[in-house]
Amino acid sequence: MNLETAVSNPPSLNGNSSPTPPVDELAFGLLMNRTLGGSDSRRPSDKSANDVQVDMVLGQASNLAKMNDQYVETYVVRGTKELYALLGAIYSYALQINESPLRDHILQRMRERLDSEHEIKTQANTPWMTTVLRFILPTDRQTAYSYSKVLQVAHDENLTAQELPSYIKERGGIGKITATKDEAENVKSIKEHKDAKVQMLKKILLANAKSAQTVVEVDNKFILNTVAEGKKEGMFEFAVCVNPGGQERRVVRFIKVNEAMEAQILAMVAEVSVPDDLEAMQGKLDVLREKLGITSGWGMKPGDKGYQPVGLPAVNAAVQPEAMLNAPTDSN
Repeated sequence: MNLETAVSNPPSLNGNSSPTPPVDELAFGLLMNRTLGGSDSRRPSDKSANDVQVDMVLGQASNLAKMNDQYVETYVVRGTKELYALLGAIYSYALQINESPLRDHILQRMRERLDSEHEIKTQANTPWMTTVLRFILPTDRQTAYSYSKVLQVAHDENLTAQELPSYIKERGGIGKITATKDEAENVKSIKEHKDAKVQMLKKILLANAKSAQTVVEVDNKFILNTVAEGKKEGMFEFAVCVNPGGQERRVVRFIKVNEAMEAQILAMVAEVSVPDDLEAMQGKLDVLREKLGITSGWGMKPGDKGYQPVGLPAVNAAVQPEAMLNAPTDSN
């Protein structure tokens, strides 16, 4: 048997050789197609049983989406409308209290009831809107707090109770309004603190001016007035100095500025020289004033510690440049 014959007709397992029919490649391919679940009559658009099951699963998601839409419409959208209407009613109630001649008595009775019935203590200086909301919702402090902020904004905007629901919706909801108000209050608090630091700096500079050792007479030709007509001149004058080296300072010009420019300069100086603890700084200023014998003028005002109605006259608007150079320190 030659090699070609052996390959074409391999021997049987029992030793007998029998011819093997040639393989029909087309029939073999069709056989594999049927084995894998296909069909020779299948079209590309036809779907298998698995495809149908997948579509059924995906269809369930569509049904759930419809259910969600129904829930949102029934409970969220309608619920939100009802909530805004409720806030309108509460706002109307609060306005009636605020406009009543018995306002203070009503708020006081609310505070007493909150204390006696719920052990909730509120002060006389608590915002009236907060007191009203705490009285209505004594067991839900956070909700009362959020509602009171929204209603306070409405009051500040001079809205009517009827306008409130649409206003809340247009502003993006309760959460958006309260967040905006919180941010505005934070910004306001920061600004007020910076302004207070500037006022403290002014008082310290004026007190230092009382004891300034360097006093100079300045010819008007060395004073540059930058205050435009119609603008108010600032309290301080500023010196332009040149440092040729070492501790020497040579004053070249004095400059008068308006209040707005002065505020910018003092704000920059206060930020780097005045600590945030203004209460502690006030205590040191009181000590400095007492040491210098300041009882009026030089930045002291009625109500300040040690103030006396009869005393030194108020300081001149112009303060010598040494007051600027003697920056406030802890030793003062």
